[in-house]
Amino acid sequence: MRTTWVSSIAPGLALFILSGAATVAQTSESRPGLMYVGTLDKKILVIDEDKEEVVGEIPMVGVPRVTQLSADKKQLYVINTRMGLEAVDLDTRKTTTLLNLSDGRSRPDVFGFTPDLVTPGIYDFDGFSGLAVDPTGRYLYSSMRVTIKDLDEYRIEPTKFVAIDLQKKAIAKTFPFPKELQEGFGPFASFKVSPDGKLLYVFGNDILIFDLATFTKVGTIPLSKPMYPGASPLRLTVTDDPYDDATKVTSVFTSVDPIVHKGTLGLATLNLKTREVNYTPIGAALPMMGFMVSPDRKLGYSVMFNYSGGSRRTEWWIWDLQTHQVIKTAPFESRPTFKFGISSDGKKLYLYGSGSTLEIFDAATLKSEKLLYLNRDITTNLVTLARN
Repeated sequence: MRTTWVSSIAPGLALFILSGAATVAQTSESRPGLMYVGTLDKKILVIDEDKEEVVGEIPMVGVPRVTQLSADKKQLYVINTRMGLEAVDLDTRKTTTLLNLSDGRSRPDVFGFTPDLVTPGIYDFDGFSGLAVDPTGRYLYSSMRVTIKDLDEYRIEPTKFVAIDLQKKAIAKTFPFPKELQEGFGPFASFKVSPDGKLLYVFGNDILIFDLATFTKVGTIPLSKPMYPGASPLRLTVTDDPYDDATKVTSVFTSVDPIVHKGTLGLATLNLKTREVNYTPIGAALPMMGFMVSPDRKLGYSVMFNYSGGSRRTEWWIWDLQTHQVIKTAPFESRPTFKFGISSDGKKLYLYGSGSTLEIFDAATLKSEKLLYLNRDITTNLVTLARN
């Protein structure tokens, strides 16, 4: 792997992270600005970005917990709390039950929690990165460990890699993990399937490359090895970025200087074809919750915080990615827990995940414009479809 430094940066990358808590997806068809979010009353809510109101409800069999867009962005795959797999057609808003992964006697655990590496040491158990969609639309890939209830004990089977056939609505293939990965990829690994659907890229301490036909390892990108003596290991975490093509992975990273231990925040891009990684520093890695980039890649948004508990202070920060400067800040009322997302046109910021409300902020002024009462608790990430 050849690593290219776009500009000077403190040596020694520590961690790579996702560029935001919400997922934004592109589609080839013209659509209005729509957002989707799961709720505790077994619904997927459809929210119109322009009207700023709920315009539809899609009933589900179970409480939605994990969502993943199909490769063509026309369906939303949902895993509910009962480990059932459902598919939502985003055009007709109809739901199809694909597979019940639990049969009463056995219950699988699907791995893939999203680490919040902007705030090192914190993991976002509401985010999910353990599913990979086949670009051809045939398969859904994941790691799975099954717990079986026998007459007098619970038995945990070894972790397996599974391919779910979305057409036949069944688990088509299961593969045991090699000896060096007996526990699987781990709960915080994320996946990316190559554009031709033949290779799986697994992002953990290193990037492992597997042949999906045989589940044999065919390559490694050793990101975990520090570039300088004394530097922290590297790491890259990935989900689909709507503004990359299928051959790229873009992520935020933080680096730590091994001499004075000063943190730096930046963007990293991995080319899946050439395996080249480019790093672009943005600024100091200060205490923050999340980092999202605007669709035009000119601005970044983060939530900065100080103190804890009832005294915690939270602020919006806008970063100019061209000049690497903070160009605007604004405080807002803190919450015990929350996520934030960005609209498909980059003009609005959404604060959600604490209770049953969705607060809408103007991305330019950072002022709260509306508090949308959903009247039910949110159980998934916010999924926003981009419009042409």
